[in-house]
Amino acid sequence: MQVHVKMGLVALLAGSVAVTYLCSFASKSFTQFFFSPPDQQKEISRVPKIRHVVLDESVVQGKRVFLIGDVHGCYDEMMELLHKADALRDDTVVIFVGDMVNKGPKSWEVLDFLRRSKVYAVKGNHEDHVLREYDKSKDPGYKLPPKYTWVGKLTSEEAEYLRELPYTISLPTYNVIVVHAGLVPGRPLEEQSNYEMMTMRNVVKTADGFEARKRATEGQPWAAEWTGPQHIVFGHDAVRRLQLYDHATGLDTGCLYGGNLTGLFLLGKERKFVSVKSRQSYINAVKVNQF
Repeated sequence: MQVHVKMGLVALLAGSVAVTYLCSFASKSFTQFFFSPPDQQKEISRVPKIRHVVLDESVVQGKRVFLIGDVHGCYDEMMELLHKADALRDDTVVIFVGDMVNKGPKSWEVLDFLRRSKVYAVKGNHEDHVLREYDKSKDPGYKLPPKYTWVGKLTSEEAEYLRELPYTISLPTYNVIVVHAGLVPGRPLEEQSNYEMMTMRNVVKTADGFEARKRATEGQPWAAEWTGPQHIVFGHDAVRRLQLYDHATGLDTGCLYGGNLTGLFLLGKERKFVSVKSRQSYINAVKVNQF
């Protein structure tokens, strides 16, 4: 009888430990499965349904393809460039490399043009910032910062347009991928993070490959380390202005800061640039780590 009691107590204790362990495991598992940090939850609300878009031969066949660098609300320069390149014709596919809006003088006019025209664009960090502020502005107690006051006039349709901009546009015919900031070398496209595609400038070499950095003061330009096979066309890096690598081309030539607005025609392996001078400097200085 005493032996059975002892055995029963042992079994009960073991069962209690097992239940405690399972509950702890389940709690951690469910937490990991259902919970994501607040910042990630907010980002999820700004992620498009389709992250990567492909424009195949059916879209570009027999047409010119013209890629445009960071506009940043410089509507007048954008229209001047489009007219100078004669890019508003039906036989031209126009693609913007992100950061079409924000900081400059006429962001809403640029957005209105994008929505009314048959053009393509990828999402930049400033489109993401606009969506962040738009979502926050739905709280009656939230006041938009001065540089985002224009966001207050956005309609739900305009916000949805920005929300659904993809992170990349691939052009298999030209073996080109358009992205706003960059791609981490050696990493498949589907494994590139949303944040890095909108914000990276440099990479740091590690034992496991490359790690992205948003500051141009750390590591090397990611485009210098990119070896293909696709040629990447990007923006985001106004400090370095026009960047020409064997497998990457950077089109942000600092229109916002008094530089130029630059476009690129894809002509096989040849690169033909068209550029217009900024009408003024809309921001006095460029910081290396500025977003």
